[in-house]
Amino acid sequence: MTLQNNLTKYRDTVTECRGFISFAHQQDSDGQYIIENGLREFISESAFLKIFIAWESFLEKCFVDYLMGLPSINNNRPARWAHPVDESHAHKLLTGTQNYVDWANPEITLRLSKLYFHEGYVFFSQLREIKTELLDLKSIRNSAAHLSSSTSSKLDGLSSRLLNNNCTNFTAYKLLFSIDPVSQQSDSILNSYLFKLDYSAEIIANG
Repeated sequence: MTLQNNLTKYRDTVTECRGFISFAHQQDSDGQYIIENGLREFISESAFLKIFIAWESFLEKCFVDYLMGLPSINNNRPARWAHPVDESHAHKLLTGTQNYVDWANPEITLRLSKLYFHEGYVFFSQLREIKTELLDLKSIRNSAAHLSSSTSSKLDGLSSRLLNNNCTNFTAYKLLFSIDPVSQQSDSILNSYLFKLDYSAEIIANG
C-alpha cells in the first residue's frame, strides 16, 4: 500500500465518522435532538473510537511502508536501519518479542522511529510535537472503551485542564463535544484534536 493510500484511507474514515456524529445530532424544526441522549452519546463515542483505531492503523501502515523502502507522497525515502524481506517480516521487526505494538502510546512510536529510521525520520519530529495530544486522546479512548474509577478520575483531570474549569463526572462524550476554550473558531475539543491529527498525518505521508 502506498503512503497516499494510507492518508486517503485515514481521511475517508474520519469523514465517515463525522457523518455518524452529524446523524446522531440531527435536530427537528424546534431545535430538539431527534435521537435520544443515550443513543446519541453511544454513536458519537463509537465514532470517536473508530477514528482512534484508524489513526493507529495509519501509523502502523506508514511505519511498515517506509521500512519496506516505499516512497512518500513527495517521493522521499528515509534512511533505514533495517531492511525487512517482506511486509510480514517488517511487522515482526516492529513487534519484536511483544505480541503487538501499542501504536496509541507515543513513547513507543518515538522509540521505534529512532530505532529504525535515521533521526526518526518524520515520525519523531511530528509525533513529539503532538505527544501531549496523543496521550490525551489515549486517556479519552480508555474512558470511552472501558469506564472505571481510574479512567473516570483521569478523564476528570484531563477535562479540568482542557476546559480551564473544575470538571467532575465527565464522560468522553461530554469532553469531546465541549467547546475548546483556546479555539479561535469555537471548535469542539474533538475537532481541535482531529485538526492536529490530520495535519500530522499529512506531514508523515508526505515525508
